[in-house]
Amino acid sequence: MFNIFKKKKEYGLGMGAVPDPIDARDYKYSEVAGAATLSDDEWKKGYDVEKELGFTIPFKNQGGTLSCTGQSGSYYVGVLDKKETGQYNEVSAKGYYSQVFLPDGGAYIRDVIKLTIGWGGIREKIVSSYMGGNLPTEDFVRDISWKNKEIDKAAGMLKAKEYRTIDNISMDSVAMAIRDGCGCIIGLYVGNNGSWRTNDPTPSTRTGGHAIYVGKFGVDERGKYIATPNSWGERSADGLHPDRWQKLREDYFNKTFMFSPWVILDAPNETGGEDLNNPDVIKILREKEKKFVIEGTGVGRKGIIIDGKLREVSKDRESASSIYVESNNGNGVTVGTNLFDKLPRGEKF
Repeated sequence: MFNIFKKKKEYGLGMGAVPDPIDARDYKYSEVAGAATLSDDEWKKGYDVEKELGFTIPFKNQGGTLSCTGQSGSYYVGVLDKKETGQYNEVSAKGYYSQVFLPDGGAYIRDVIKLTIGWGGIREKIVSSYMGGNLPTEDFVRDISWKNKEIDKAAGMLKAKEYRTIDNISMDSVAMAIRDGCGCIIGLYVGNNGSWRTNDPTPSTRTGGHAIYVGKFGVDERGKYIATPNSWGERSADGLHPDRWQKLREDYFNKTFMFSPWVILDAPNETGGEDLNNPDVIKILREKEKKFVIEGTGVGRKGIIIDGKLREVSKDRESASSIYVESNNGNGVTVGTNLFDKLPRGEKF
């Protein structure tokens, strides 16, 4: 296995995808894909996930971290959620990477894909992948202090149904997966020829692994391409790439440069946990820990946020609750009945 940290320091590319070990239990995409190749007409017709779903994907920037597996997973799950709900909400890359990173950095793509089945995904507005608007550090994207039962419940909304390995690696099989699954994730060996800073990267000496979400394919002046928004930040537009997606050509799609491709077969979003996507709920839970939350209308109920849950205060406990809040340097906030009822509940105080 290559030394990911060493290569990152030498080339500054933020690599972090490690080839998955072979597992005979993996479901194979070839079993459901049908034909092994696409016709010339199908290639000319192409597929563009942004046009298909009617939106523009915001580019991600992992900075110098090794979190590309989490970045690509968050691209993909956000797209699948858009397909189902009609609304695009960015999914947290940190939510994935912080649960699967390897001791020396990076991760297996399979581990991120498995999380989409057993856990789901969490919105970026709940678990931010950035540091107050700044690019993340490796320590930051590894931090898992955000994880609790309530967030896990919300993550269940974005569970997928099944994942399959693209077992017959070729440009055609990846294109079919994009068409059938609104994209897929692939691993690439990338090098230091500088082309990954452009819109038309070319293979070079293998120096490390990188995971990308791919969501478009077609034919242009240079021939067939498969395109990615990548997670290495912004790229300038030019005549060939007005949307700034990077185009990979046929020379990438063989076992010399490509590894561990996966496609997700989506499942309907689970119900429950919706309230944790409400920014007002998030703000109360994050900012009002060990403080009073007072319902300002109706019966005027009172509660204390403890460990991310509202513990409603009964009238005969108001004195004790006041002592508790004051001893924790708390005060209060007044909310309406609707918001008070949305807050996740713990045992009464």
